Amino acid sequence: MLTVWRWFLAVVLLAGLVFRLGGAEAPSPEERAFIAAAQAFEGGFFERADKELEAFAQQFPASARVPEAVLMQAQARVQLKNYAGAIELLSARLATAGTWMDQYLFWLGEAHNRQDQYAQAADYFARLVREQTNSSRRLEAAVAEAAARSKLAQWPQVVALLQDSNSVVQVTGRSNPTNGLVVRGFLLLSEAYLAQGQYRAAEAALQPLAGVPLHPRLDWQRQHVLCRIQLAENRAEEALACSSNLLVLATNAAQPQLLADSAAFRAGVLEKLGRVGDAIAAYQNNLADGVPAERQRQALLKISSLALEENDLAQATATLERFYAQHPAAPAADLALLTVGELRLRQSVALAGKAAAGGAGAATNAALATNLMASAQAAFSEFVSKFPQSPLLGKAQLDLGWCLWTDNRWAESRAAFQAATTNLPAPSVDLAVAYFKLGDVCFQEQDYTNALANYRVIREKFAGIEEVRTNLLEPALYQEVRVALAAGDVTSAARALTNILGSFPEGFHAERALLLVGSELGRKGNPAAARQLFEDFLQRAPAAPLLPELRLGVARTYEREGKWTEVIAAYDQWLGQFTNHPARPRAEYDRAWACWQAGLETNALTGFTNFVAQYPAHELAPLAQRWVADYFFRNGDPFQAEKNYQLLYKSTNWPPSRITYEAQLLAGRAAMARLSWEDADDYFTQLYNDTNCPYLDLRVQALFGYGDYWISRDSTNKVADYDQAIGAFNGILSRHPTNRLAVLALGKIASCYLQRALASQDYELSRTNFLQVIAATNADVTARSIATVGLAVVLEKQAALARTPAEQLALRKQALDHYLDVFYRKVVREGEAPDEFWTRKAGLDAAALAETLQEWESAIQLYQQLMEMVPALRPRLEKNVLRAREQLARERGAAG
Repeated sequence: MLTVWRWFLAVVLLAGLVFRLGGAEAPSPEERAFIAAAQAFEGGFFERADKELEAFAQQFPASARVPEAVLMQAQARVQLKNYAGAIELLSARLATAGTWMDQYLFWLGEAHNRQDQYAQAADYFARLVREQTNSSRRLEAAVAEAAARSKLAQWPQVVALLQDSNSVVQVTGRSNPTNGLVVRGFLLLSEAYLAQGQYRAAEAALQPLAGVPLHPRLDWQRQHVLCRIQLAENRAEEALACSSNLLVLATNAAQPQLLADSAAFRAGVLEKLGRVGDAIAAYQNNLADGVPAERQRQALLKISSLALEENDLAQATATLERFYAQHPAAPAADLALLTVGELRLRQSVALAGKAAAGGAGAATNAALATNLMASAQAAFSEFVSKFPQSPLLGKAQLDLGWCLWTDNRWAESRAAFQAATTNLPAPSVDLAVAYFKLGDVCFQEQDYTNALANYRVIREKFAGIEEVRTNLLEPALYQEVRVALAAGDVTSAARALTNILGSFPEGFHAERALLLVGSELGRKGNPAAARQLFEDFLQRAPAAPLLPELRLGVARTYEREGKWTEVIAAYDQWLGQFTNHPARPRAEYDRAWACWQAGLETNALTGFTNFVAQYPAHELAPLAQRWVADYFFRNGDPFQAEKNYQLLYKSTNWPPSRITYEAQLLAGRAAMARLSWEDADDYFTQLYNDTNCPYLDLRVQALFGYGDYWISRDSTNKVADYDQAIGAFNGILSRHPTNRLAVLALGKIASCYLQRALASQDYELSRTNFLQVIAATNADVTARSIATVGLAVVLEKQAALARTPAEQLALRKQALDHYLDVFYRKVVREGEAPDEFWTRKAGLDAAALAETLQEWESAIQLYQQLMEMVPALRPRLEKNVLRAREQLARERGAAG
């Protein structure tokens, strides 16, 4: 593509030489700069050319040669593979390209094409063909557009571009059919038809090239397309004959790649014709020296796979051994050695199977199997030693592990499988097999922890691979069960069994699988379908070993539907039928729970109470005891509630746990509900000070409850009580600032300050405290609203004690401003919602204060806004509005 441009440069440089030799006037600085840059380009110094051409355009921006310099600079960038830079340069200067427009468009297309941006490339090439009708680049651009669109598989567009008799390809082809670009265009047209299954049209597109002397490579390409058309149209015999010509043309072209491609194509045709032996022989041609690596590898894989189909392992092994012996350094030597080992391994396993079956020749087969296994192991060991960088290393290590496993060499086998898990590609079937066998070795060595871990990897990482799921997942889950039971880990065994049933309902333990499928249906919102499954199965197998589990499954489908009457009936039937079943405690608990859900609280109380008495050591007993205590608290009997919470957290049947510590906290709340202040104090302080309690959040809740205790208790000195409460809540802020209760504690502190101010009349201290809460960065909107309203209340109280009317007015104005800050949501920060209670209270207090200040219009506006906010207050507030309007009218009348 640079030939024409270099010819032009030669002319330019020659002109400069004539200037010097002819004694004419020396070139101008502009001409010298251009020639120097062009010489750098011509000499292949593209980095230098890029810099000097850019400098030329900057130094001589008005030069007529700037468009040429920009074009040359863009071509230098293309040579440097700076395609983005070339595109940026040409795009920026496209409007001033002038007579170089066709070259600009062409190189824009070329730069995009080399960046694999085929759509943009095609658009620029198309623009050149469409707009630059006199350009020498039109034919090249037309073919380039078709090639770009073929990369995008836009086959209809390719056909439309090339088949039109008025297209530049067709027009040029009629006068110059041997033109290389024309030939390429016809080949692309044929490929487009072939890709769309239009075989006759594809073959017809090649007709203009028939009998035309072509370049050997183009002639081979024409023949290759024709062979592929015939094969695609199931004309295999014709394709075979065509492939003979293909081989001749490849030989004439003297290009190893074409010869290898021809041999592979012919072998594929023979394979399709069922001539397996001839196909193997054809593939063997690609095992010669000088054949490209990818074709050698393909030949090796095909020879082995075809031999396996024909059950002729010996021939395939001999062929590959011969190749490896003759070409130990060939690019495909690693694959050859690996395949030799795998074929020997297959032969060994097959003969071992025959030997195990007994009969004549059993001893001979056993001996041969042993020898072949040793030979396979030697091949894999040689591979690991000779090809440590091969991408096939992991597969060789896996195969080596198999050989060592067969020979009961557990430690060496484990090392090989472990290495395979590191070097095999992920995710892959082979990698899953490596983990499986690594698990087998660990199991054999009684390393149950690692055995379980390796089997679980298959379930966790490879279940999405269909082949693994079909052939390996169920055995891996079964091995999990065996390993877990051997280790005494019944929980893990049950978990693995559940996975088997969920994934393979027709495999092991069909009844358990049915249970799991039914449970899954219920969980996913179709309990009726699950119940139908259970009941259909029970009709077919009424004496099934898992009958109790299936009946429980029926009851639980009703639970998912919330049909509590049916749930209770199902559990009643089950409890009457299965008196000694291990699941009986759970069934009784679930029946009591169903009674509660059905609104039969008395029955639920009886059920949970009996459960605790009958199964005190069962894992559900603490939950049942908690329900009993909650029942009494919920129903207004705090004395019984406190008693039952005490039973829960003091019982020796249940070791300390979250539920027992929660019971101690709830006992404190029950004591407060029955006004037993000192007992409440004991519960809260003991729990908060219990450093053995591992649940810090519960201890903080106890401290919060302790603060509530001081607020709520009866006392003759409430100011001191509020100070104690503030101390407790401040303890949360200082010692547990990140706890969720810290924000609520600020709200409580604000409330205490308000109540303390009203009780103590120590307004200045209260004012200071409120300001601290308002300024606190972690105070929520409720706390700030309480503190702001409290500050307004304090200011009103101080106004009442002020000495002069002016001081009173100033303080009340300040108070009004604080009420309005809350009412108009000024205290609300971004992302918060206002506290509706305190917003409403602030509005009511502000309106009342506005009346006190005789600001009647403001009071009226506030009352009207409050009526919109709280419609339920409308009757009362309308009276207030009427009163304010009357006062306003009197003032105006007096003023008139």
